[in-house]
Amino acid sequence: MGLTHRQTVMIVLLLVGTFVTVLNQTVVAPALPSIMVDMSINAATGQWLTTGFTLVNAIMVPVTAFLIDRFPIRNLFLFSMSIFALGSLLAAWGPNFPVLLSGRIVQAVGAGVLMPMVMSVLMLTFPIERRGFAMGLFGIVMAFGPAIGPTAAGVVIDAADWHIMFYVVTAFAAIVALVTPFTMDRVPAKHAHARLDVPSVVLSTLGFGSLLYSFSIIGNGGFGIEFFVSLIVGLVVIVLFFRRQLSMEHPMLRVRVLANKTFLMGTIIGMVVQAALLSVGILLPIYLQSLLGYSATESGLVLLPGALIMGVMGPIAGRWFDRHGPRVLAVTGTLMLTIGTVMLAFLGPEVSLVYVAVVMAIRLFGMALINMTITTWAMNALPNDLINHGTSVNNTFRQIAGSLGTAILTSVFAMVSVSLMATESTTLAGVHGVDAAFGVSAVLCAIGFILVLIFVKNGDAETKVDLDKQEKQSVLASIMKTDVFTVPESSSVLDVMRVLVERKISAAPVVDSEGRAVGFVSDGDIMRFLSKRSHLYTDPIVMIMQASNDNDTFDEKLAALMRMNVMDVATKGVVGINLSATLPEVCRVLGDNHLKKVPVLDKGKIVGVVNRSDITLYSMRTYLKAQHDL
Repeated sequence: MGLTHRQTVMIVLLLVGTFVTVLNQTVVAPALPSIMVDMSINAATGQWLTTGFTLVNAIMVPVTAFLIDRFPIRNLFLFSMSIFALGSLLAAWGPNFPVLLSGRIVQAVGAGVLMPMVMSVLMLTFPIERRGFAMGLFGIVMAFGPAIGPTAAGVVIDAADWHIMFYVVTAFAAIVALVTPFTMDRVPAKHAHARLDVPSVVLSTLGFGSLLYSFSIIGNGGFGIEFFVSLIVGLVVIVLFFRRQLSMEHPMLRVRVLANKTFLMGTIIGMVVQAALLSVGILLPIYLQSLLGYSATESGLVLLPGALIMGVMGPIAGRWFDRHGPRVLAVTGTLMLTIGTVMLAFLGPEVSLVYVAVVMAIRLFGMALINMTITTWAMNALPNDLINHGTSVNNTFRQIAGSLGTAILTSVFAMVSVSLMATESTTLAGVHGVDAAFGVSAVLCAIGFILVLIFVKNGDAETKVDLDKQEKQSVLASIMKTDVFTVPESSSVLDVMRVLVERKISAAPVVDSEGRAVGFVSDGDIMRFLSKRSHLYTDPIVMIMQASNDNDTFDEKLAALMRMNVMDVATKGVVGINLSATLPEVCRVLGDNHLKKVPVLDKGKIVGVVNRSDITLYSMRTYLKAQHDL
């Protein structure tokens, strides 16, 4: 992946933690019918296990941007996993619905911090031309949880009890939390002395909390006075929150990112996709288990093929995005999502599990193409110093959309079902209610498809923030050297030696036919081959003396080496920086990898090289100029 060992360990731990939280979210839906029976609650009340989680999750997300800047990632990750484990344990004990709901709310506090934090770390760790791949990794985790969660939950529920399911989640979360202090390095926070603006927290909590609560009322009692009061209070307070953030020099959440057109449209499309995704997770188990009488295991197995497809397609879609852009993926994905949802709107009382599994596979295939694609497209439009705030804003609005979509579609299901019970059987009325809800979801998907057709396009304009990024590029361009000598990957070692000797250099990047960096070859690589040892010789005299002890003569080895392809001896992969990288990012790459110089990449192609000495000289000149010493 081109990462240091420390970065790799951090990414793996973060992804494992994400998997645990995603697994937790996917095991609740299959358990909902059993929970409804055990605790004598209806679907609208049971929906609070999802809506309540989403509500608290959304309240935590806006604060996360500040927390990521304020605290080291290791500390924040340990906090989120510990709180999540505590909530899982409370839910596992859950002797009644209020306790179970309380456990879910505590879980949401940890999960609300974790998800945007992981997205931010992935975005900032990988260069912009590899972010599609990075989000593909995130997509694998997001798919692997749904792949095994519903099925595993179904088996546990059918064989034992839904309480056991939460105990399993508790164990996983506790293990991750216990391992973290011993495996993840502590990297200092960017703004360790920043202060949290308490009025912003209050406004954010009250505003988003009231708004989401109004949505939950839709599923319980319709559009009464309580709904309108909560909705109006939420909207007014959110406006006040936005005004405060725009007027502050150091806001808790930089909502100004919404002024970027690409980010705004990506967020809106993501909201539509999220609403369509979460609503099905609630309705499908009710349809299969409560109405058609299938077991929880069978209900979970229906999602398995589609979830596995999502896991496979995540990295593939990510690589496509990195090479070709978002449009084909986004258009194809929303089209398949719409088609699959339309098919769900025509389910009957005697449909087979195979048919539902095929429809869900189509739907989730489309989700794999659109979900991470649209997120990466939106985030790439922001400079690195706004990524934390971008992920928080994006996740906040997705949570709002998911909560609203779930509430509306559950309400549609309930209202249609109740209205038809006088003339039809309970099962048939319920099936028609599910069909009506899926019909509304199909309309949402169609809206998303239209937005993608109009706004999502390939090209550089969508992935640049003009002023900020041009300023960063101008600094890097002013200090990097552009006379970079490269060698094609088809070259022989003899060709490489000629370049090194003629140019009086000790190393050169290896590029493919499109000019993309695929490796790096140095005189040390050649010495290592000649010595037939893993040790890297830097003294040619020592290397020649060692070579004289081999069975073959040095001349024979050298002749054989000269005929070999350069990639046989070169180091695979290149540690590089993007043209839009800031100087602190360049310094981090040089320091973490113990390099004296690093290639500068633009869409994977080498456009220059930055030396450690050049950065030091530039920094000293800039500082002295600021001190009026020049």
